[in-house]
Amino acid sequence: MKHPEDIFIGPDEMIYVADTENNRVLVMTLEGEVVEEITTSGGKKLNKPRGVYVDDDLSVWIADTGNLRLTVLNADRTHRRDFVKPDSALLENNFTFDVQKLFVADTGYIYVLKGANLIALDEGNNFRGYLGADDVGFSLSRTLIRMFGSKTQVERTVKQEPASYSNFFIGPDGMIYGILSNKNTAQIRKLNSVGNNTYPEEKYGFTLTDKEGKPLEPTMADITVEDNGIITVVDRITGLIYQYDQEGNLLCTFGGIGTVGGLFQIPVSIDADSQGRLYVLDYNTGSITVFAPTHFIGLVHEAVRLHGEGRYEEALVYWQQALEIDSNYALAHQGVAKVMGKQERWEESLNSYYLADDKEGYSEAFGEYRHELFRQYFVPVVAVIFIGGFLLVKLLGLAKKYADKWADDVQMRRGL
Repeated sequence: MKHPEDIFIGPDEMIYVADTENNRVLVMTLEGEVVEEITTSGGKKLNKPRGVYVDDDLSVWIADTGNLRLTVLNADRTHRRDFVKPDSALLENNFTFDVQKLFVADTGYIYVLKGANLIALDEGNNFRGYLGADDVGFSLSRTLIRMFGSKTQVERTVKQEPASYSNFFIGPDGMIYGILSNKNTAQIRKLNSVGNNTYPEEKYGFTLTDKEGKPLEPTMADITVEDNGIITVVDRITGLIYQYDQEGNLLCTFGGIGTVGGLFQIPVSIDADSQGRLYVLDYNTGSITVFAPTHFIGLVHEAVRLHGEGRYEEALVYWQQALEIDSNYALAHQGVAKVMGKQERWEESLNSYYLADDKEGYSEAFGEYRHELFRQYFVPVVAVIFIGGFLLVKLLGLAKKYADKWADDVQMRRGL
């Protein structure tokens, strides 16, 4: 392969790769044996295809970027149709349909990636709008120039573009998971049907340094989501692969830049099969690296899945097994703490949050523990306070009585 840019594991458990510079799409077995080479569609040769998707009916959808089209082949490789630039007044005249990635939703909408924008099309090749554009933020200086500046100053003002999507994936839950490539925070996005992000807006990935000590900020290239909800992203600059759960918690990190097995030069795309194996496509070497889940990460994945389904008792078993392998795995301690909290075993929950170094979780658990103690001992404490108050009043009364008697006796003696 020569500078391939996209990999997709089809529902037939075959590997589909957009071999961009060779102007073809390769179809392989999971063992890497090439069984088919797609070079044409609709009587036209593919030109720099940058994305590929396979639907449940095994139709192959190709982002034929160089030909400015989205072309579709049936399972028998007969040509079905092409999607080209939609006829819409909402699109500028200089708009080009050079889409790079694509996905087809269960609703029938076709989502394609072009630069910073996710574009929605319907089956009739009609433009249905942009989705999930990142907020560019407010700039006081830019606003003042536009309000009070001269025409020349306004023209010289650089238009601030939103962060660009590098790839996206429609998960088993029907949500659109996107990657913002040129942003330092909130790089992972989970978009609902109206394009709002529902994923925690945190910083994802590690900032490393190069040989000269310059920082290497995370630059995510692709994302995939497994049936168990596990999110996997790959960083094209550092070569690191990150796995997260649906709450934004980091599960594990592996990979890197290098020339030995398990490392990459420029990882550009990633996907997973039904067994949880990950397939990472390298743009520079034209190779695919396959990772199989270890026993430990399998326990973590299962615990995360069960916890997400509300099956906390079952999840606890897997968290505890994970801790038997790695007693310092903070996320497992956090998982145990959450289960203990669900069971209102607050002291055990506090201990697990402490081991996880989760200050926020510890604080919340401590608040619940304090409330539980107060509720449990409220009546006895009030009774003790009441009885103590009553006895104090009686003692003060008795003391006053004896004091008055002593004063009377003293006065009588002085009178005598």
